[in-house]
Order: sequence, then C-alpha cells, then structure tokens
Amino acid sequence: MLRLGYHPATYVQHDVPVPEALQDIADTGWLGFEWSPSRLEDAYADPDAYREYLDGLGLQISGLYCPCSFTTDEHISTWNDTVDRSIAFALAVGTDYIMFDGGSTELERNTTTIDTVAGHVNEVGKRVVDAGLTCTWHQHWGTFFEYTQEFEALMAATDPDIVKFTPDTAQLALGDFDLPATFEKHLDRIFYIHFKDLDEHRRFIELGRGQVDFEPLAEMLIARGVADWIVTALDYTSLAPRASSRHNLAYLRDLFAQ
Repeated sequence: MLRLGYHPATYVQHDVPVPEALQDIADTGWLGFEWSPSRLEDAYADPDAYREYLDGLGLQISGLYCPCSFTTDEHISTWNDTVDRSIAFALAVGTDYIMFDGGSTELERNTTTIDTVAGHVNEVGKRVVDAGLTCTWHQHWGTFFEYTQEFEALMAATDPDIVKFTPDTAQLALGDFDLPATFEKHLDRIFYIHFKDLDEHRRFIELGRGQVDFEPLAEMLIARGVADWIVTALDYTSLAPRASSRHNLAYLRDLFAQ
C-alpha cells in the first residue's frame, strides 16, 4: 500500500500554528507527516499521549529526520543520542522510518571521509534496524554527498541491508543526477521517497509546475511495487499553505491513480 505524507514546513513558513497545520494536513487527506526531533521535543517527553493525539487526527508520523554534519566528535555524539531517542519515540508512536543525511561541505573530499561517514551510518543504522525500524539515507543538496560521485561512493560503502535510500527528486535535480537512472540503480533500497518539483530558477515549487519529470519515476515504482511512503516536503511556497498542500495531494493521487 502506497502512503502519501506531507511536511508541515510551508505552514511553519507562513506562521500557521503546528496543531492547526496538522489538522489541515489530516483534513486534506494526507495519511502522515514528516518531522525532525527538534520539532517534537514535547512529544518525546510523552510519546503515548502524542500517539493518542495523532490517532485522533487520523495521522501517522511517516518518518523522523536526523541529519548530522559529521564534522566533530561532539556533533556525532549528539547525533547518536538523538537517533537513540528517536528510536524509542518511533517505537512508541508507531513510526517505521528514521532518516539520516548530512556531511558538511567543509569536510575533505576524499575516500577517507566517505569511509568514516559510512562507518558511522552503518553502526548507528544497525541500532535502528535491530529495533525493528528502517534506516534510510536522505539525499540532500548542500551536503558532502550532493553530487553523484560522493553519493554513489557512500551507497557502495554502506550495507544495503541496513541503510536504505530516500531519493528526493528536487535535491537530486539540484545535483544534476539522472533521476530515472538513480532510481533504477537503487530501486531495491527505495521504500521512502520525497517527491518535490524544481523550477527554472532552481527553487522548489508545487508538483507538476516545475521541471522534474515524475511520470517515469511513478511508472517504475508502480511496476516494481517498492514504495511505501511518498512524502512532499517543500521548504517554502508562494501560495497559501493549504492551497499548496491540496494541489500536491491531488497531483500525487492522479499520478499514482489513487
């Protein structure tokens, strides 16, 4: 079953209170939403109460987003703690996916850096998997792995049984990836996906209004039956967030004939 999720970022951009944003996401018809631990500090303190709240909305947390710069031992230690807390929270609220990404662009671009990051990701990802959850690497522009060479080296250096892959269509386009080829190559590792569009000015835009060709990607996913969650995660919109949300859901439902 393909589940469609939304990120509340555009609501936050327009200063919509989070409870109102989540209510509107639920009312629109999305099945879940994605967020980061820093946005869920209060919920982490009482996950049982938060699960009851989400049940009342008819929403799930599609995934928890835990990035790391991998620049200092202190940052890596903090990231480890965040992931461990997120594992406990995910188990309590019924979330299946914990996403990693990162790697500061200030890191030295060499195989030693890639192997070091891969080692941390494999080690921490194994804790995620051992807990019965799915660990997935979210590809992101503006990181050490923003281009094909470093990204593919990371995928080769991580254990595919531990670390899955969350492609983000707009982030990949920013890095000049061949989207169909990237999806095809890593299809066995793809279960949780970000669909978002990119305009001619290299800015995010509502689905179907930019330059990303989603049809071959959707056809591939449907044919192989590998997708679980597809999440739209625009960081900003020029529209009212409610209008943007409704447009994106309608587009995805039409694309996947839901």
